[in-house]
Amino acid sequence: MERPGIERLREHLRRHNRRVLGLTIAAFFAAAVLWALLYFMVWWLFLLGGTAMRPFDFHPVAGSLIRGFTATAVLLCCFAWVAKKLRPNEAARDHKNFGENSLDVLLAVPRLTLAVIGMRGAAARLSEKELEYAWDILRRMNDDKPVRVSELPVEIPDPTMRNKIVLGLELSGLIEKRPSPGGAVFAFRDDHARRLAQERVRLRI
Repeated sequence: MERPGIERLREHLRRHNRRVLGLTIAAFFAAAVLWALLYFMVWWLFLLGGTAMRPFDFHPVAGSLIRGFTATAVLLCCFAWVAKKLRPNEAARDHKNFGENSLDVLLAVPRLTLAVIGMRGAAARLSEKELEYAWDILRRMNDDKPVRVSELPVEIPDPTMRNKIVLGLELSGLIEKRPSPGGAVFAFRDDHARRLAQERVRLRI
């Protein structure tokens, strides 16, 4: 019979994945709306400029504009991806020059588009065996016994499985790494995570 704690952990991961899916869908529609608004602005400027230059014989053709807009959008997304790779630290800074602020505005929609793709990696999907290992880690932490990062390879020799389990627990908001005199250890993110790892749950009537 499966331990109740593993079922609670599974349900916690399911709720986390549902939130990730909801945020991904919301970000997708937000990006689509923003791209549509940008295209409308470009189309309006195209009509305005064409009418101003050739008021009597201007015949707008949408095909070339759509191809140009699409190529520009793809180019901006590629530039945003390269910029993120070159400067992965996304922490907010107090002071930015005019060029940096202008670049942030220019790449706002491309960055949101890339974020939609990246959100898929925030889901935490663990197999039954991985859930058992994850639950054992939480149980040890709940016994006030620090789980050192350096000790985990002994318990979970497979590095791929180990990294997947740790990443899943971190992404779902259950654990985090903290420094200690003896080296980095895993700690609960908050009291909710600690209560989830308790074997016995106190019922309120």
